[in-house]
Amino acid sequence: VFEAPTGVLAGVTAGRAVIDCATLAESDMKRMKDQVESKGGTFLEAPVSGSKGPAHTGQLIFLCAGSKSLFDEESVQSAFKAMGKATHFFGSEVGYGTRAKLVVNSLMGTMMAAFGESLALAESVGLNGEKMLEVIGQGAIQSPMYALKGPKMLKKDHAPNFPLQHAHKDMKLAVDMAKGVGVEYAVTEEAEKLLREAREDKDLNIAEDDFSAVFEKIHKESTSEFSKKRN
Repeated sequence: VFEAPTGVLAGVTAGRAVIDCATLAESDMKRMKDQVESKGGTFLEAPVSGSKGPAHTGQLIFLCAGSKSLFDEESVQSAFKAMGKATHFFGSEVGYGTRAKLVVNSLMGTMMAAFGESLALAESVGLNGEKMLEVIGQGAIQSPMYALKGPKMLKKDHAPNFPLQHAHKDMKLAVDMAKGVGVEYAVTEEAEKLLREAREDKDLNIAEDDFSAVFEKIHKESTSEFSKKRN
């Protein structure tokens, strides 16, 4: 799409601008920026926090870095406002938007892994899953993600909004980023491992399902009577 003979880069000329909203490795984003600028264009990275639902309702969050003049253009701001509820600029150095996105998505994946384990434990010790979702939603740990995904998870409904394979990709990039700067990231590393194993499980075949489908992997690997019956 970007580097093909008839791709985005082929159409870049002096005065043209590229705003890229993908979640990539930082090195890839920087390479794209260099390629665009080498042809006289300007570049802004703008990965988004939010999936299918927020995209449909104009509730995305843009995490930007790169050309400040491009970011400030009225037409660009108008487009961001049409598609999102917030826009953040992290500076002129491309890569910082990607870093922000990987921090957000690695936390989200870790939260989903822990949430799935907690729901599986609740069910396995005889607690009503729907009641536990109500309890979780009333306390300090309540989360819009839990409220949205939880009821569907209990029903094995993992229609994709954010596919598991994409969630795992972002977590792996975040784990690598943490290792690169020497940050202890052990909890997230374990969550990344769980999502990777779920993604690679040929029997479950859930790589293209929503990342909430990691719940199915948790139950598959569990030996509780509830998990055995559920599976």
